[in-house]
Amino acid sequence: MTLTTPPSEHKTCLAKQERALALLFPKNFVKDNLYKQLLQIGRTAKPFPKEFLTKENLVLGCQNDLYLHSEFRDNALFFFTYTEALISSGIAVLFSDIYSGETPETILTCKPLFFEKLSEHLSMGRSHGGESLFLNMQRIAVQYLTRKTL
Repeated sequence: MTLTTPPSEHKTCLAKQERALALLFPKNFVKDNLYKQLLQIGRTAKPFPKEFLTKENLVLGCQNDLYLHSEFRDNALFFFTYTEALISSGIAVLFSDIYSGETPETILTCKPLFFEKLSEHLSMGRSHGGESLFLNMQRIAVQYLTRKTL
C-alpha cells in the first residue's frame, strides 16, 4: 500500500508509516502473524523511567494503563510510551516511532493512515486506545505550538 503524499513536511512521517505497513502486512499476510508482530514490536519498547508513571501521563480511553511522555527539542517532539500489555505496547511503539522527531505541525496534520489499516484487525478496545493515544499526541503538539506563539 502506497500512501499519497500531501505536503512535503509529511515525507518522513509517511515513509515511517509505509515501513510499518510493510512490516505488519506483508504480501503473505496472515492475521495471527499480525498479533505476533505486534507482540514483537511491543518487546522493543524503550525503557520508561518510573518518574513518568504519573496520573498526568496516563492516556485515558485505553483498556490497559498506558503512559505517554513527551520531550521537545530542536523544534520536534519525541514520544515515549509504557504499558504492561504487549499488544497495546506494540501499537504504542508504532505511534511513538512514527511521530517522534516530527514537528508539532506535522503531528497535527499527518494522519495515522497506518492505524486506519491496522484498526480493521484490532478489537474495539485496542482501536479506541490507539485513537486516544494519537489524540493525546496531538494535544501535546497543540500545547507546544501555543507556547511558540506566546
